[in-house]
Amino acid sequence: MRPANGDTQQPPIDLVSAVKELHVFTSQELTNLIRDAPDDNIHWTTTNIGSSKQINLETLARHLTWHLNAKLLESKRDQELFRYLLAGIRLLHALCDLAPRNSRLEQVLLEDVKISEQMFDLIFFIMLVLSGFTQDSQLVLLHSALLTCSLYLLTAFVSSQWNELAQVLLAHPKVDIFVFGAFSAVHRDIQFLQVRLTGMQSDLTEVNRLCQHCEASLQFLQSLCQQSFFRERLVKNKDLCEEGGILLLAHDIMKLPFCEDSYLMAVVSRLKSKILSILLHLCEVESVSFLDAAASTTKSLNLAKSTVSQVLELLRTMFRGDLNGLVASSEKIYPRGLLQLNAMRLTDILSDDSNFRSYITLNFTEVLTTIFLQPHADFLSSWCSSESRPSEEDATIDFDSLAASGWVLGVLTPSDVSESTFNAYRVPRTSYAFQRTSLLVKVVANLTCFIPDICKEEKDLFLNTFLQCLQKELPNLPYGVPDDSRTERAAIITQNLRSLFIHAESLIPAFLNQDDLQLFRVFITQLEPLITQEFSIDRVTEANGRGQESPDACGNKGLYDNSPLEEANQLNIHGNEDQRTDVPQILSARGVHESDGDAQNVETNGLDPNTMGGDEKQFRKRKRNIMNHMQISMIEQALQNEPDMQRKSASVQFWAEKISLHGSELSPSQLKNWLNNRKAKLARAAAKDICAPSGGDNNDKQGGSGTDADPEEFFDPTPSTTQPQGIHEPGQMVGLTDGQGEEIGKGCVHQASGSWSGTNLDESGLCVVDVTYLKVDQWSNLPHPCDATGTSFGHSEQITGVKRVLWDSSKLVLQHNPR
Repeated sequence: MRPANGDTQQPPIDLVSAVKELHVFTSQELTNLIRDAPDDNIHWTTTNIGSSKQINLETLARHLTWHLNAKLLESKRDQELFRYLLAGIRLLHALCDLAPRNSRLEQVLLEDVKISEQMFDLIFFIMLVLSGFTQDSQLVLLHSALLTCSLYLLTAFVSSQWNELAQVLLAHPKVDIFVFGAFSAVHRDIQFLQVRLTGMQSDLTEVNRLCQHCEASLQFLQSLCQQSFFRERLVKNKDLCEEGGILLLAHDIMKLPFCEDSYLMAVVSRLKSKILSILLHLCEVESVSFLDAAASTTKSLNLAKSTVSQVLELLRTMFRGDLNGLVASSEKIYPRGLLQLNAMRLTDILSDDSNFRSYITLNFTEVLTTIFLQPHADFLSSWCSSESRPSEEDATIDFDSLAASGWVLGVLTPSDVSESTFNAYRVPRTSYAFQRTSLLVKVVANLTCFIPDICKEEKDLFLNTFLQCLQKELPNLPYGVPDDSRTERAAIITQNLRSLFIHAESLIPAFLNQDDLQLFRVFITQLEPLITQEFSIDRVTEANGRGQESPDACGNKGLYDNSPLEEANQLNIHGNEDQRTDVPQILSARGVHESDGDAQNVETNGLDPNTMGGDEKQFRKRKRNIMNHMQISMIEQALQNEPDMQRKSASVQFWAEKISLHGSELSPSQLKNWLNNRKAKLARAAAKDICAPSGGDNNDKQGGSGTDADPEEFFDPTPSTTQPQGIHEPGQMVGLTDGQGEEIGKGCVHQASGSWSGTNLDESGLCVVDVTYLKVDQWSNLPHPCDATGTSFGHSEQITGVKRVLWDSSKLVLQHNPR
């Protein structure tokens, strides 16, 4: 790659001296130098011989980028070149900072198309040079600083808004070269960091600076990947996705060792959290499957599995609480990122993907078993409580290019450069606990769901693996798990599973949907009879005594010589028949319906005919609710003003991004499909009403016009029941009224009984409501303010991410929708 649009004629100024002498100044210092000078000339005195020099500011800006491009092409790539380039990039940063306050400079740097092209070429060329750089201990900090400062130069001369920057980059013909070079160069710095952290023989201050550069560079890429149109392009990059470039980066970041130093511990944790966030964003792309690309060759699939194993091992460690003991209580605590949540989110996605489901089953089931084997009190506090533990704190680093480059170049001393500053965000404790619990339930539900047309070999795999993990002696059981008889293990796991199911019911619809909950119930229904049978065998064995010859010694098969389900069918133990649940009824209740017509046939993992009472029907794959109640309510409100939204791509894009802030992320294509399906269902309902007998009470019994259909009907086939006024349940859509009975907004009931944030809802007559639509100002005072909600609707949204408020049950009007 050679820079384009570069003139070969040498500029009529001494740019080498300008770069070497002027890079030491900040934008404010440059402003002071030209304040009293005519024609925007910069006057300075050279440091070596003390002579006076001057240069025109506009001339410097017009030729500096060309000059750095030429240097990069013609010079040997060594320490001297890297220092010179970093000095030039630092000077460009100062000039870009000064441009908004200087009209001539602004015209050149921010508005001149030719200069902009040269800037892009310079940054893209630097990415390629740095991506191919080999290990050199003398240049590590120069390499990392030059990479980070070059990346953030894009935000200085293009836009600090990530969506705008991403659009400009995508319009550039060399964007794929830039993306590949940037990811590869960041990977080089991570490899340098791996060596430094493993040996820890380097100066701690230098290691801290290297960590800062690595995090800032990775954060830059993460911010771009948060833009849906950018990650759509990224997934199509063969070198990064099919050839494993991004996975290699993720693999090496996940291998970084945790350190006892509190600052390094936090940086490593945030690096891992950020790369997991990037992977999550790529998995969300619909046009091309990132996971399919990762599994397209044996080499990339093995790399993907190796990366996933690092994630699973991290979760195993975090569930044990081993990371919490690394930092002394007296040390300063830094934000560590959403490491556990992101790792669990990725595991949720992988467990629902045909490429990786069996791998997750075989390598994560033991971790799940260990979780469910915790003593019941510990399990309740960890997984069935809204106050289970302090939530994780996410953070974005405020990267200062002038300070970072100044320290590496020796312009600034360590005392001149302050510690990194962060924009920290702590997930509300209740929300964090609920998200964590819902992800656990989702993983179990995903592994329970079985699709014979796609993965016949996975039938019963999860249930069999789970039982095998139960029966073997688990080494080093955490949480104080008793390592004794199978009987005690069976009792513990049964009690914990039932408690989790009861708690999970309260997480619908905000954190879980009915499909996940019902499949979790199916898993419990399958598992309990089998471990109860095991319990019965243990009792018989104990009664006969150890001296009696075992069945194996007589040549008979043991309980688990075949699959657990096969053995269960051979055993004549029927004492627990009353505990069996009608599995087909569970599956057809919500989300998983009996097959009809050409519907795809599926089973749930381990639904053997014998455990189903002889019923051999198959079931089609559950359909996930792509939107929760709040999101649906927001769209319904928008459709009142814009009924033909599906025809306007800009509007679909806008609402997809807006409602994604209140639940699962929704792509524009998903929302458009939902809108089209909604329109078709309403049309069918209207046609059905026209064909139905009309008149009198019969029309009332039919439910009136189909155009008033409840939007939830498209996801939830269960008919609604009449609810007494003033009695509410989670998930209900309600109108909020004021003291005069006037409706001031609409929302979804989040919690209607029990205790919430220190308030007894039953005694106070209050409900917790997630407000989706307001007719009043969002900063209006709340009737029942508290720490969890703040004093206004807007304040509540700042605290929890949603407008979650306490409201009098008597002032909530149930939104009845005729069927």
